[in-house]
Amino acid sequence: MDSAGLAQAVTNYWCESYDEQEEGRADHVLLPVITIAGIHRRIKRALTSCTARAWLLKLGWNWKEVKKGVYQDGHERADVKSYRQDVFLPRMQRLQSQMVEWDEGLNVIEKSYESGSRPLVFITHDECTFNSNDGRKKIWIHEDHAPIRKKGGGQGLHVSDFLTPVGRLDQGKVCETLKCGGDVWWTGDLLLEQLQVKAIPAFEASFPGCQGLWAFDNAKIHQKYAPDALQVGNMNLTPGGKNTVPMRPGYYIDPNNPLTTLQQSMMLPDGRLKGLKIVLQERGLWPQQSKFLTQCSIQGKNPGERKPNPACKHASNANCCARALLSSQPDFLAQKCQLQEALEAAGHQVIFYPVFHCELNFIEYF
Repeated sequence: MDSAGLAQAVTNYWCESYDEQEEGRADHVLLPVITIAGIHRRIKRALTSCTARAWLLKLGWNWKEVKKGVYQDGHERADVKSYRQDVFLPRMQRLQSQMVEWDEGLNVIEKSYESGSRPLVFITHDECTFNSNDGRKKIWIHEDHAPIRKKGGGQGLHVSDFLTPVGRLDQGKVCETLKCGGDVWWTGDLLLEQLQVKAIPAFEASFPGCQGLWAFDNAKIHQKYAPDALQVGNMNLTPGGKNTVPMRPGYYIDPNNPLTTLQQSMMLPDGRLKGLKIVLQERGLWPQQSKFLTQCSIQGKNPGERKPNPACKHASNANCCARALLSSQPDFLAQKCQLQEALEAAGHQVIFYPVFHCELNFIEYF
């Protein structure tokens, strides 16, 4: 029960003690007479939530959120601050003049746009999962007596939708819902299908002649790469690997002519994926040292166990290992995720919210 429910319950209790002889009076709408400290008083209005909250606090109840685990706030992490201040906010400010604006009556505000560019419409995407055992996050807890709740969330319903400044995209017709749980979960491929089959056509029909600025949060499924994307994690030091889809060609600057860009196939004639060593040798980047690791490693928990060093890809020295060296090349650095490639191929723009800044996305509140 919340404070409003308590206030209503107390008011109803008062009404039950209403003096029957007062029912015929013209002022019978007044609440009953109650006795406080021996003094009879007529209550002229219902108990308010504010008073109920004061009562609860005085009786030892606290309004708090039931949490599991430890929450870590990463808003001020160095890389998050850098992306927010140097990339996200400057780009949003730069694009503001091109965005279509509406007044309170949802009429388009007339304004001039840069020559040669289409008006820009901001459209945000978000996802949320609702479970059958979801309840209030905050409840009144008496002293230290926390309630026993079901451990599992129960049946889940995943919702994926898009929101524009004038409401849900196509009045919610592009919204996708999925009963999730067990082996059934929302994936990047399902989002890509929703985007290409429903969202993009609906946007272009609703905002003809406009370009969309599609905003996504930094969820892992949003950063998924195409199966043929240039990713060093899919490559071994020697030829071969688990590639089921041929990797797309890359490019590099000709060491003999800096003004010339050369295309490089990532596949061998027999259909195998080239190894890191061959690719770097063809680019003239393979070092002369006798031993060059595939990826920097660190000591694992068990004796003799080695695991990839998570700081390797952030190292200032790009020559620390084969994967770090190749991933620092222009074609690998320019590799975009699958969502961005699909939207830019359709003539739209993409932007990703800073990590830990989900409050910038309003669709959950909507």
